Amino acid sequence: MDCTDARPPAGTPVWAGLAVVFGLALLAWLIVMVLARLPLTAGLPLSMMMVALVLGLGFAPLAARRSSWIPGLELARGTILKLAVVLIGLRLSLMEVGQLGQMALPLVLLAILVGLGVSLLLARLFGVERRLATLLAVGTAICGASAIAATAPGLKARREEICYAVACVALVGLIATLVYPALLQQLLADPLVVGLVLGASIHDTAQVTAAATLHEQAWAVDGTLAAATVTKLLRNSAMLLVIPALLWWSLRGQASTPGKVPVPLFILGFLGLSVLRSVGDAGWGAEQPLWQWLISAAAGLSTFGFAAALAAMALSIRFADLKRLGWRPAIVAVMAALAVLLAALACTQLLARVY
Repeated sequence: MDCTDARPPAGTPVWAGLAVVFGLALLAWLIVMVLARLPLTAGLPLSMMMVALVLGLGFAPLAARRSSWIPGLELARGTILKLAVVLIGLRLSLMEVGQLGQMALPLVLLAILVGLGVSLLLARLFGVERRLATLLAVGTAICGASAIAATAPGLKARREEICYAVACVALVGLIATLVYPALLQQLLADPLVVGLVLGASIHDTAQVTAAATLHEQAWAVDGTLAAATVTKLLRNSAMLLVIPALLWWSLRGQASTPGKVPVPLFILGFLGLSVLRSVGDAGWGAEQPLWQWLISAAAGLSTFGFAAALAAMALSIRFADLKRLGWRPAIVAVMAALAVLLAALACTQLLARVY
């Protein structure tokens, strides 16, 4: 999906872009380490991912003029992001995944229905064209830019519609990444519930992980990341059913037929490592030192991968894309995101009475 002003020549290596995102991730780690040791900033709610995100936004105007960075940025927010998600699977046994999935399922279904319904209804009220409305709806309800990329070819969406939807949904999600952890900490007592809400209401997988990690680190709690990841992966899985249905709805009365939606294989990788965690705990013992070191190393690599992916995502934001189609679609995206958050919060109150 090309939303840049100029593509690099074919065969341009990925190293320039990767060097930038890895450098920003390392810089973010250093900043967090230094600030944690200074008396005036020791108590600030910071995380490596959040700082990498902010750094990426700061360098986004420069990235717009560096076409040689594009292959590396695409690799970071694609393959590296998926590998980081897969590595989280080693933190959870298959039983834990099943338990969290059972709690998250009703929340995910509600978030998808509200995200789609509110987006499409508001888009119609605001006079937003159907193709752009559909892109904003899937980006809000399912998995951000990934869902937009999977939906756009079937819609035969124009480049400016794709780029607007990607920029809009990404920016809303990045703001939520920075704001939601502190907000939910004030509203909800249980970190597991905070994770469920984050996974159901923030758009992209990297953003969900960053917000959940920020919450765990800033308030010294555990369980937010596991709940947020399982919830988000359930939302991602829904694209296999929801996107074909939306394409059929959007293309009704036309000769075009919906295309195939790519299977998110990284979810299977996540489950595979969860199986490995279950087998390792049973065979070696959960407290075996080498096994614990392996789990800890996987967690560290995952965190670094997410920081690099978030930096790449922020570097890819093009604020100029939001000027091309006016302010009304952006208002739809913001209001739909808030509606999903409110629905998720309401649903957790019901879940609290059940679990």
